[in-house]
Amino acid sequence: LCLLFCEGLCCVLPRQRAPSGVMFSFGMGASRRFQDSFRCHSVSLLAAEQQRDPTRLEYSDKIILPPSCLEKLAHLEIQYPMIFEITNPRKVQHRLHCGVLEFIAQEGMVYLPYWMMENMHLNEGDIIHLKSATIGKGAYVKLQPQTTDFIKISNPKAVLEQSLRNFSALTKGETFRILYNKRKYDIGVVEVRAQGGPFPPGAPQAICIIETDIQLDFEAPADYVEPTRSPPSISPPSTSPLQKSPILNPLPPPKLDEDSSDEEQAKPSFTGAGFRLDGKPIKQPKPNAAMNGSMLGNGQPVRLGVRIGASGEICGGQTIGGGGQALGGGRGQSLGGGDQAQSDAPASAAARDYWAQFSGGQKIG
Repeated sequence: LCLLFCEGLCCVLPRQRAPSGVMFSFGMGASRRFQDSFRCHSVSLLAAEQQRDPTRLEYSDKIILPPSCLEKLAHLEIQYPMIFEITNPRKVQHRLHCGVLEFIAQEGMVYLPYWMMENMHLNEGDIIHLKSATIGKGAYVKLQPQTTDFIKISNPKAVLEQSLRNFSALTKGETFRILYNKRKYDIGVVEVRAQGGPFPPGAPQAICIIETDIQLDFEAPADYVEPTRSPPSISPPSTSPLQKSPILNPLPPPKLDEDSSDEEQAKPSFTGAGFRLDGKPIKQPKPNAAMNGSMLGNGQPVRLGVRIGASGEICGGQTIGGGGQALGGGRGQSLGGGDQAQSDAPASAAARDYWAQFSGGQKIG
């Protein structure tokens, strides 16, 4: 196994194995190159014919070649890992780099993952040019998810670690496809850098990701839209709590032309009936003694408006109560018990002299 390290991401990629029964030279001086033309088809057709699971075939960059290619590659001593360059003769600028999975295709045919056919604008049965290629190991790659759904994955590290095990090379400008949780995600390759420095003029910008440490960077998804930040809204003065303060808005002047007694009218008293919790009847309140005739005291006479003489005697006044009313003041009427009596109670001369000396006026006679 080899490790693919990036910023906060570590992906484990399997070591590529040569097909069984084939020996390859690992020397650095391969002098000859394999190239041929084939008619391309989708790997889904092969999976349907052989009743295989197309998942491993579709979501990788491995192609399936005829058995005759295996003999040619062995004869040419193509070094391992085997990397191939695919070109569309109608659009030469569209080039991709890939690996090989099996040599079981029919002669003259090659099976490609469907995402590779989309990148190269190929249809079923189109002719492609295939040749062996030697590319350097990668040092840096920048990827761009095509949708924002990819960045919402809970663990993108594990997703890339599992998905990149099926890839051998990355080419600038391609958009490969991975599968996670029964959903397809397209990832674009924005930039690649090789370990040996800049790419030579005219050389394809492609890197090998097998047995190498790569720094990985992400660009914002293709459909990502930066949210617009609206300026902070200022609440109108009418909704501000300070505007409701009595300091800023004083109370209106009082209305003096209205009668305040209307607001002070007594509320109606309780007009319902009550009951006791023990079930006994409610006793009626005793009538007030004032309701029997006298409004003052318990029937005892009350004298009002009296004067005290010099010697302390009571002079004049009114007597109320005692079953009747007595009116007097020196000369008055006395009413009580249903009988009427007049009494003359002249004030003494000494009393009049006593009070006159304080008033400085004339005597009252």
